[in-house]
Amino acid sequence: ACRIVLMGSLTVDPNGRGGIYNSNSTSLLGDALISAGSSSLYFATFHHVTTMKVSLFITLGWTVITSWAFSPSSVTTNSAHPQTTHASKSKWIQSQHCSGSGLSIRSSTILHATSDSNNNDNDVVSSSSSSSSTSLYEKIPSKKPWTFGILTSGFPPQQILVPVVKFVTFQVWRLMMNELVTHDEDGRFIRESFQAGNNPLPLDLTDADDAAAPMYKLYMGNPCPWCHRVKAAIALLDLEDDIPVTMLIDNAEKASKGGWILPKPSPEDTKHAIADELTTGDLAGVYNYCYREILEEGERYKGRCTAPLLVDVRSGTIVTNESNEIMVLLNDYARRKRMMEQQQSGDDDAAAADVVDLRPIGMDDEVDRVAKYWFDLLWNGSYRCGFSTSQIAYDEAAADVLKGLDEMNTHLASNSYLIGESITEVDLKNFAWVTRHDYAYTVIFKSPGGRIAQYPNIASYVKRLVEKYPKLLDTVDMPDACGSYYRQLFMLNFGRIVPYIPSVREWVAGL
Repeated sequence: ACRIVLMGSLTVDPNGRGGIYNSNSTSLLGDALISAGSSSLYFATFHHVTTMKVSLFITLGWTVITSWAFSPSSVTTNSAHPQTTHASKSKWIQSQHCSGSGLSIRSSTILHATSDSNNNDNDVVSSSSSSSSTSLYEKIPSKKPWTFGILTSGFPPQQILVPVVKFVTFQVWRLMMNELVTHDEDGRFIRESFQAGNNPLPLDLTDADDAAAPMYKLYMGNPCPWCHRVKAAIALLDLEDDIPVTMLIDNAEKASKGGWILPKPSPEDTKHAIADELTTGDLAGVYNYCYREILEEGERYKGRCTAPLLVDVRSGTIVTNESNEIMVLLNDYARRKRMMEQQQSGDDDAAAADVVDLRPIGMDDEVDRVAKYWFDLLWNGSYRCGFSTSQIAYDEAAADVLKGLDEMNTHLASNSYLIGESITEVDLKNFAWVTRHDYAYTVIFKSPGGRIAQYPNIASYVKRLVEKYPKLLDTVDMPDACGSYYRQLFMLNFGRIVPYIPSVREWVAGL
């Protein structure tokens, strides 16, 4: 009841700040949704005409529903509230209840009554002049967001209008979701493969001190968990100087296709005269350039332009854009480099304890099996929750996430890692997932289970990882990574409001 009272007269000033007002006004909570909706319309115009129309329908739908739910005619104010004594307040409150088809709650009456419940019987509600400094209400702004006010006349009847708007809104939302990702007929999210490159050969060893142009370039974006796992592998394998990395910018408005644009060329790119198509523009331009010998003149790459992407700079071709393959190639590269350095130095007994091997020899099949298990339950399970378009699809995905969290917490009670006695690529993949779970997946994807801190063994596991491998803390910008979900997936967050998100160090400290 208190929540209804507080929300009943909530409106928004021109700066988007919420407030509680206490006079009869035509200002509605729905007013603010026009501004929120316009953001999604602005975003949509850079994508597809259909999506733009869809956003318009949804904006109107939300406005109509919220205009009814929070209309001033539904909530009266304290201007109609007589001064009463404590003895009569309980009867006054009891008389204010829902009647007929409309909500009739005198919010200010209840707020005053409950706040004065400990006063003497002869206490009265203070006058507006003497209590203005402690008032729960705010002055109505002279300029308020524009609103339709469609339902103030009561026509068409809400019994007809609300179900129709809800139905249309859902259908349009589902259309948008189907445009974004693939689903089966029951609304389950299907993760397609957009792999470019097949069975890549081992990477050629390069000399970090060689002045020649680099052989490879790796494109990655901070928000992407699949890029994060690759970046973590590069950090732990000490390959930062061997494989140049271009950190993409998440900006779907400026990208010609997909959501990634390239930063300004680095001094090294300019120095080695790397092709402009590989250093400027957006990721779609990189794909077009790498497929230039296959595409006809004027034709563009039709597949999805995904990251991470590993490119052979010398030939201008794609090595692979599959994160699992990239991690395998990087680990193999690091192992061969280590062996070559040992042979050159003649020291075959180099500190083996400090060596990181993400795919220990003889454990390839086991690593892949364990990775697939956690992928199905958690790493992809969270996405299945967020992209579900039916209740049954969500319930199935949510059950897997809950099962995965409980099983991982149990496993880590007696194990330091997800597999074996040392860190593997499975742990890096899990680190990319766990750093996004609390502030992205549990909120915008509705992934269940609560915060990681509620699972003491998983929390301890994360702390052990970053304590032993502090480089992991520099592999992700958590506010940017988690915030991207709220900024870009506008069909899941129409207002595009980004909640507070701590840095990865703050998050780990709070586990």
